[in-house]
Amino acid sequence: MLTGQRPTSRPDSGFIDWNMNGAASPITQDPTLEASGANFTLAVDTSQFGRTFEDRSYMFHIRPRPSGVTGSNRIFNLNVRGKRGNIVQTYPATEYDFMPDVFEGRVGDYIHFQWTGCDTNPAGNAGEGTDGTDRSNMVQVMNLESSVPATAEWLKSNTPLFDTPELRLHFAMIGQTGCLTMEELLAKNNNNAGAVEQDKQNCMKLNAGTPYFDGGLIRMNSTGTFYYMNTRNNNFSNRGQKGSIAIVPLLPSWALALVLVGAGAFVLAGGVAGLM
Repeated sequence: MLTGQRPTSRPDSGFIDWNMNGAASPITQDPTLEASGANFTLAVDTSQFGRTFEDRSYMFHIRPRPSGVTGSNRIFNLNVRGKRGNIVQTYPATEYDFMPDVFEGRVGDYIHFQWTGCDTNPAGNAGEGTDGTDRSNMVQVMNLESSVPATAEWLKSNTPLFDTPELRLHFAMIGQTGCLTMEELLAKNNNNAGAVEQDKQNCMKLNAGTPYFDGGLIRMNSTGTFYYMNTRNNNFSNRGQKGSIAIVPLLPSWALALVLVGAGAFVLAGGVAGLM
C-alpha cells in the first residue's frame, strides 16, 4: 500500500557550487571529455547545476500488511490522476481520471482505494465546488453510458461493488462532516447559487472533504464487472471521470474443469488399484 505526500524539508539556502566539495566534486565547469577518440567540451555551469527550478519531488510510504492479509494475497492500488481544469488549463498534465480506469482482478484480491489532490490549483481553473480544490469520490453506476448513481432499488437486484450500504456511503461522501442541506445552504448564502457552490459545508459538491482520501483495503468478494464514477468531476462532456472493475473467479472455468477431471481420474485410479 502506498501513500504519497510532498516532502516538507528544503535544502539549506545559500550559494552552492563545486567549491562545496572541492576536488571531490563530481562536476566541474565546462569539462572536456574524451569519447570515440575525440574530445568534447560539455556545457556545465556549476553555479547553476544544483538549482531546482520546479520542485516535483515526492515521498511515498510502504505500509505493513494489515493482520489477516497474508503475503500471498494480491494488493492493487487504485488512485486518481490529473488536476483541476479543462484540457488547456491542465496541460502538460491531464484532466481528472481514475488510475487504472480499467481494472481486472480475481476474487480474493484486495484493492487499496486512495487518492489525493490539493487546495492550491491555479485560480480560475474550470471545475466544480470550491475554487482551487481537487476532490474525488466513487459511486457505482449501471454502466459506462450512465452518468447518474445507481439507485438503491437497482442495487437490490444487481451485485454491488461495495458489500454494505455503510461502505457505499463512505466512498460516496469521503468522510465529510458538518454538512448542510440545500435549504440551509441557500438560507446561509442569501439564495446566491454561486456562493452555495463555493460553501465549505456543501457536501453535495464534496467541499467538506480533505484532499487525501483513504478508502482502505477492500477485498473483492464477488465476480462481475462494476462501473463507477466521480459525482463532482464527471462534467457530462469531455471531462468524464469513470472507471470499471472486472473481477473473475480465482480459477477460470476451464481450469476448474481440468481440476475436476484430474480429481475424478485420481479417484478412479485408486478404485481400480484396490480391486487388483
